[in-house]
Amino acid sequence: MAATTTVTTPVNGDVVLKHPVKPVAHPLKEFPINIEAVTARYQAERQKRLRQDGVAQFKQATASFSRFKADPNAPSLHREPVTAEVKVLIVGAGIGGLVAAVKLLGQGVDDLLIVDKASRFGGTWAWNQFPGAACDVESYLYLPFLEETGYLPKRRFSYSPEILEHFDRIAEKWSLGSKAQLQTEITSMVWDESLRRWHTKTAQGDHFTSQFIVTATGTLHEPKLPGIAGINDFEGDQFHSGRWDYNITGGDTNGNLDKLADKTVALVGTGATAIQILPFLAESAKRVLVFQRTPSSVTPRENWETKPEMAASLRPGWQATGMADLAKVMEGGILDVECTASEGLHYLTRQEILREGRAAGAVTKDEELPQLLQLADLRLMQSIRDRIDEVVNDKATAEKLKPWYPFMCKRPAFHNDYIATFNKPNVELVDTEGQGVSHLTKDSVVANGKEYPVDLIVYSTGFDFIFAHDFERRTGIHVVGSKNQTIDEAWAKTGPSTLYGIHARDFPNMFNVGAMQAGVGVTWLHTCYVAGDHIASVVGRMIKQDMFEVIEPSWEASEEWGKQMEEGADMRLMFHSSCPPGYYNKQGKPEEVSPRCGPYPKGVSAWAKTLQDWREEGTWKGFETR
Repeated sequence: MAATTTVTTPVNGDVVLKHPVKPVAHPLKEFPINIEAVTARYQAERQKRLRQDGVAQFKQATASFSRFKADPNAPSLHREPVTAEVKVLIVGAGIGGLVAAVKLLGQGVDDLLIVDKASRFGGTWAWNQFPGAACDVESYLYLPFLEETGYLPKRRFSYSPEILEHFDRIAEKWSLGSKAQLQTEITSMVWDESLRRWHTKTAQGDHFTSQFIVTATGTLHEPKLPGIAGINDFEGDQFHSGRWDYNITGGDTNGNLDKLADKTVALVGTGATAIQILPFLAESAKRVLVFQRTPSSVTPRENWETKPEMAASLRPGWQATGMADLAKVMEGGILDVECTASEGLHYLTRQEILREGRAAGAVTKDEELPQLLQLADLRLMQSIRDRIDEVVNDKATAEKLKPWYPFMCKRPAFHNDYIATFNKPNVELVDTEGQGVSHLTKDSVVANGKEYPVDLIVYSTGFDFIFAHDFERRTGIHVVGSKNQTIDEAWAKTGPSTLYGIHARDFPNMFNVGAMQAGVGVTWLHTCYVAGDHIASVVGRMIKQDMFEVIEPSWEASEEWGKQMEEGADMRLMFHSSCPPGYYNKQGKPEEVSPRCGPYPKGVSAWAKTLQDWREEGTWKGFETR
């Protein structure tokens, strides 16, 4: 495989590539790879990483660890408690919350309040302001309301400052600042059947009453720490990457971390965030130790600048069309044009396999696709490992960086400089063979029985994820419905019970924007748009028709939706059982995940059509009203 050629200097850790790294050539069926040997290696690597403690190997950033949750970049705020009544209360000021708010305004519902514990609009981006932070889905299909605001991202993959600026642009255009209560942490939401209203209380002493609530809490905001001894004994500096402290490191999101010039830094974790951070730490710190549990699959990316001719070529509705086309391709459909919004993923689509088959003079039958998809995955992962051999000088380090698992077992990462950074003399990889860091002393990180003295520890260990923990743990919100049960109590026996992934029985007038039992594609924006359209339509109709105050799904409709979820459970379990431990498979225990816990198995396109068909029918089928 030919080496990658660079044509520009790095920009924020990016190098524009003349030729993106592609897997070796088609035909797939003749790809020279020992499938049995590779899959056996996959299982061996998985087995050595399994731990009995599962998700318990991580700590929440609460109690004595609550300092890891505090935002070092937020301004201090002291205010009097607020008591107010609104029509709609939206929990979350990220993509999901902002989309819901704008869609509601479009339906004439302007009596709304957005509440978020962050100090600014942006959701996960308000928290994750580490150096090099960037989206890994094309900005054109990730940033909301580009057409409506008349804005186009500067590059294919935007960096966090531009993303946050765009959230502010949205807030300004729709005057959302006056409808937001930021730096406000919701603690409870309780349904009052006598008033047919929700009572929402906050840590700041506020009391909000609303007819409707929309939970758009996201998944990447509650820091997760490794459950290791000695965290509170370590005398140096330490923080979670989701709460980056520039007072300690110096610099900003562009790097220049000048306060680290004489420091040894431990970077714990090698996931998507660590991959973006490492080149900047290596540029500034005296020494960087990277503690790895499981290597990530890292492919390079072309991060081109947005050209004027591209802007001129766009037609009305281009963003919605782009999301729909992307979903179609990723779900097995065929388009006349190439369509990808993330590097690597399109190699595993039916369209790409058929296209390469035709190019090689092969006729591919649909019944051959499962085997061909497996081969495509194998060759993609082999190309990723081959690139590591090409780039990394030290062969022992190269071997430790190689991922041995199917492509989607871990969140794919896209970066041009991460792998090459291990050639720097001040960077050392500490591979823990899947077991992680053992413990800390007052001045060291201990792994593999060896002490590594460090001045600063950066925990790039992720967040409490929706499929691993209960709602209250993940959000910090105590939600009580009409049967005096919390969401977790209501779902304890059968698993999640929703209709369309948006409505939940016994939780009246509550709408959720999330991945659970909802359609999910490559870009999160697609899910948020579909959910936002549905929520705004339902609330708008209820207010305009003024026929009833309360809506919730019937038991029968919720059960039917749950059974559809179970149809995809066996396939999810089979796949996740082949993967190393991670948040996708409950840290190696996918059998403990409820069959109803996951995204809608038919995909975001089918989910969107189901909701559209329901709205066009014009009845309240599947719901109980009062």
